[in-house]
Amino acid sequence: MSRRETPTRILVFVLLLNLFALGQTQGSSSKIEGVYYVAYRTPAHVSRSSPDVFHEVANGTLDFLKSNNVNIVADPERGTIQTDELFSVDSLLNLAKNAGATHLLYLTADRPATSWLKITLQCYDLSGKVLWEEYASAASGFSGKGAPTKAIESLKKKLLPRVGQPGLPKVQKPAPAAATGVYTQAQVH
Repeated sequence: MSRRETPTRILVFVLLLNLFALGQTQGSSSKIEGVYYVAYRTPAHVSRSSPDVFHEVANGTLDFLKSNNVNIVADPERGTIQTDELFSVDSLLNLAKNAGATHLLYLTADRPATSWLKITLQCYDLSGKVLWEEYASAASGFSGKGAPTKAIESLKKKLLPRVGQPGLPKVQKPAPAAATGVYTQAQVH
């Protein structure tokens, strides 16, 4: 083996060692946190309000979360769910797990007899434990015309301090590339 081949072999060895080490650290990284978002419309809301109000609330809340960089994990088959069908929390938690989320955000739009609109947002961990819940409503006025905007604005104020906290994790930016320890042949000499 010549003197010229030795630095090249060292370089190849160092490169392979670094690639192996990089693969080990990437494989052992922790799971990225994200939320699975579901919006549910109660039977009372179905009978006493319009679908437009429900979708305004569901989309307004989702838009707020996205604009604040909350990591929303969408189901590849279903996207985010907006429904008037009641699902068990266990079923929704399974959907969240299968989508790769670490939390379930469950929004409920209701139309109780005493107010135009009531919004409840519950956050569950994957074991089914409620981590927190927030409420917002619009109860005053002769009509419910401004109710969605009023309720969403109230909910936003309550959610803003939670962004980046458990249940509303922010999108994680990719980590800067680690030094690979790759050297040119001239640097090895």
